[in-house]
Amino acid sequence: MKKPLLSILAALACTLCAISGASAQTATLSFNDGVGAPNAGTYGAGQVFSFNVMLNFAPGGAVTNLEGLSYWLQQNSGAPFNFSITNRNLSASLFADAQSPGITYPQAMTPSNASDLGAALAVGVAPLGAGNYFIATITISISKTAAEGTYVLGSTFTGGKTSFISDNGGHTFAIPQAIYTVTVVPETGSTMWLLSAAGAGLLGFARTRRQSA
Repeated sequence: MKKPLLSILAALACTLCAISGASAQTATLSFNDGVGAPNAGTYGAGQVFSFNVMLNFAPGGAVTNLEGLSYWLQQNSGAPFNFSITNRNLSASLFADAQSPGITYPQAMTPSNASDLGAALAVGVAPLGAGNYFIATITISISKTAAEGTYVLGSTFTGGKTSFISDNGGHTFAIPQAIYTVTVVPETGSTMWLLSAAGAGLLGFARTRRQSA
């Protein structure tokens, strides 16, 4: 069952102080969009894309199993902030007890989104051992005004929104940052057709004016 976020954050602070003496456990997030490089994609301004969030876990130290996690996403490259989370799908995940149920969208990354995207194991699911686990599918929209260039999105890893895992004893462990690289390119296809059509229309208008002159 989902643990209160404040108590987990308090436990996280204690764990962070003792990491040097309990460093055998591991927890890493990764992103995979299913196309080409798993943690990178090329899109036009205004487009929407999705990736799966995976968690690789091994117990050790103070953390004996895996019961839940908390994480947020942020735009690392600074303002202007061009990305918003428009959906989080937990339907295919063992982690179905959302830390922030009823999230409203969009969740703008300014630089990080507001609500905890993590979840605990569904009621009745026993704590997990070592493995690579599907967490959720995240959908993100790019602002229509985003400039061309490369942007780096990542999981949060410091401050009050440190991403972390927890076990069924309330022990926690901070998760290092995972990144997803977005390359925004000029629009093609329909945009180019519209520009061509506009150019043809202007050319026709000029010819008409010359003939009537």
